Amino acid sequence: MGGLARKATILEQYNNEDNLYIVDAGNLFFSSETLEPGIATEIALINADIILNSFNKMGCNAFSPGSKDFSAGKDFILSSSKDASFPFVSCNIFDSSRELLFEPYIISEQNGIRVAFIGLTSIFESEGLIVEDPLTSLNAVLDEVVAISDIRVLLFSSNDMDMEELEEADLELTMIIRSRNKQRSSDGGSGIPTYTLGDKGKLLYKFDLEVNSSSLNFVDIAWCDRTVEDSNNRLDKMKKGNMLIDLEKEFNDNPSALNRVLLYKSRIEQANQRLENAVNKIILNKIELGRDVNGNVEILQIVDKGKLEIKKNTTPQFDVPHDHDHDGDGYPDH
Repeated sequence: MGGLARKATILEQYNNEDNLYIVDAGNLFFSSETLEPGIATEIALINADIILNSFNKMGCNAFSPGSKDFSAGKDFILSSSKDASFPFVSCNIFDSSRELLFEPYIISEQNGIRVAFIGLTSIFESEGLIVEDPLTSLNAVLDEVVAISDIRVLLFSSNDMDMEELEEADLELTMIIRSRNKQRSSDGGSGIPTYTLGDKGKLLYKFDLEVNSSSLNFVDIAWCDRTVEDSNNRLDKMKKGNMLIDLEKEFNDNPSALNRVLLYKSRIEQANQRLENAVNKIILNKIELGRDVNGNVEILQIVDKGKLEIKKNTTPQFDVPHDHDHDGDGYPDH
């Protein structure tokens, strides 16, 4: 909960920036797929209320619910969406009558740049819901979205299998922000730039997008820089201290080592070409929400109010009977 207040402090620093969007890719309200009955559920619901109220105060442009957000059931998430001051989006979560639970996407425009945020999740089961195949559902809306947007951001709560299938599909997406994955990405990769933040809520990722042409793909600058650095480091290790050595000549009679040399050189060349030809760029900044960041006072008040509610609902209340001495012998009656 302290991370919420620190996140608000960081976001305040960017309030005056143009074209600023705040988004969340899901599994926001609960930490597990199911809730334990009793006090544990009461605490989880109060925590979810703290998160919702905090996001209302901080602001959010789009939220795509994941499977864990439905731990308290469909009615809870629907009620939360009505209490939220920000839109819930999903293109593949339906109710039992096959009506979309939320809008499949939203389009926001600032300074003439139209940004689409599309919600998506891998299939999961929850009473009263039908969750359709994610790639099929995404394809059903993507042509429509492409026609009316310049930038397309997919908010995807995905398993690894769906992520692999999506990457192979080569869709017209600018970038993917992914939840439901414990790994933190250090860059967006070489395909559709894809980012995961881990599951601890200790990081805030800031993406600066430099847009010069809506018809060209975006290049992740961090991926290029990291690829060049990593490949050069591997080549240097193979030189074993002799930095003047020609590795291709050195390993001419060692096909396995020679293939590694050629692979690293190819990666460097590919990354440098992408850097040189980059028209649209993504620059990633990771912001640690550590204790050196002071918490926003308003969010701390929301958190403290929630903690008092938790204490009130979890502190045992005992009805202590009085001992009576009706017969006057100095001992309680039995």
